Amino acid sequence: MEEFLPSSKAVVTASANKSALAHVSVGELGQNQVAIKTICSGVSTGTDKWVISGRFEWGNFGFPLVPGYQRTGVVEAIGSKVTNVKVGQEVFATASINYLDATAGWGAHTSYGICEDFEVFDATGIPPARAAFGVVAQVGFNAASRIIANPGDRVLVIGDGVIGASGALSAKARGFVPLLLGRHDARLEKIHSLGIKTANSNTVTQKELSEFAPIAVIDTVQSPEAFELYYRALPATWAAESFGNARTGIGQIIFSGHTPDGANTWADMAHLQKQELTVHFVSGWIANRLIQTLDLMRADAMSLEKIATAYTADEASIEKLFSNIAAGKNPDIAAYINWA
Repeated sequence: MEEFLPSSKAVVTASANKSALAHVSVGELGQNQVAIKTICSGVSTGTDKWVISGRFEWGNFGFPLVPGYQRTGVVEAIGSKVTNVKVGQEVFATASINYLDATAGWGAHTSYGICEDFEVFDATGIPPARAAFGVVAQVGFNAASRIIANPGDRVLVIGDGVIGASGALSAKARGFVPLLLGRHDARLEKIHSLGIKTANSNTVTQKELSEFAPIAVIDTVQSPEAFELYYRALPATWAAESFGNARTGIGQIIFSGHTPDGANTWADMAHLQKQELTVHFVSGWIANRLIQTLDLMRADAMSLEKIATAYTADEASIEKLFSNIAAGKNPDIAAYINWA
């Protein structure tokens, strides 16, 4: 074992929805571990919300905890068996190991942290604030990668959050033509600035969606109301005239992201069957897709920092950010904490 820093500044959730800037103790560095000084940590206003509330149904963490699962930084030290990164390298990292006095609720909102080597990826040449969204961007990339279609085909994206924006940018990078629907004009304007066509779901008409004629939908909202908005625009096998769309058996829906609180009905199964729609469910990450996502960021095809809000790692900023997240009132498309 190698010794590392005795403490780190971090976001600490002491009990449900009670988060503040505090110090945590960092353990010793193991042989297969990497110590990283954080530059930026990307906030997931969805998943972070459920983790700090103690309602993340895929496996809750005990309090106190350090939330967050994506950050960028510089390698400070490596264990004796680490070969994939070197000291001084700019990297992206996912989950940290537990702190001595707090659970790692994946533990990325921290100024220093230790990760297993397989959680660390090269981020050389990527702006740190951009790479800090590696995992959520990969969820959008994953959704777009499932689409079976030809360049020039149209893809409808539901949701004006960071996963929706990532899915639209990934679809565009594959040569598709995306249209993103959301409910917040300010968010839609920012996403449009990245070269993505947008529309407000409160005012768009079924006729407009049918005329857009998407071959696939990336649904990041995942609710019956969202499904009702778009399913008629997809290729239909039966009742083609009533749908205004005679293409058959090629429509696709990709449900993308984590849906909390036991929600288990997002679509009408009868309509899925009648239209012979193919459905995918995506949520997590794997190394290969994460590397491809970072490559898109490196190529300036996924510049999420341009639509994100920066927060400094001070008490007032952290209290404001995480109070808004806990209340479900965060106005940002995306947010990151600047630890530098």
